[in-house]
Amino acid sequence: MTQPTTTPVQDLDTLRQILFGAETQRLEELTASNQAAATHELRQLEHRMSERLEDLAARLAAHQAETARLQVEHVERVTQMLDQMLAQLGHRLDTLVTETRERLDALQQRASDLERRKLNAADFGGTLSTLGQRFTSDNGQSLFRAG
Repeated sequence: MTQPTTTPVQDLDTLRQILFGAETQRLEELTASNQAAATHELRQLEHRMSERLEDLAARLAAHQAETARLQVEHVERVTQMLDQMLAQLGHRLDTLVTETRERLDALQQRASDLERRKLNAADFGGTLSTLGQRFTSDNGQSLFRAG
């Protein structure tokens, strides 16, 4: 029988394979198992993070919707209050315009009355003047002669 020629390094590798083969295989299986577990944990973590992000997104959307609803309600209340104030101001303005017109009419009536009195006084003064001229034109003679 002839033996194949092998080098001492090859013999050492063969010996290592024989001696540590089972241990190496067990370590490789353990490493593969750890990698699979780590991959599984990573996937679970990604899944939990994804669920958490979806939950936060849903909460944020709900909060934004609530905020928008509250803003709309606030705008409606402010608009209603402004409408009421404008209506009150319009009513007050109408009242003031009416009162002002009434007072202007009263002032115009008084001015007309004063103008009539002034004209009446002027007419009366003219009449007195005319009478005075008649009395003086009769050369000092009285209209009423003693009988």
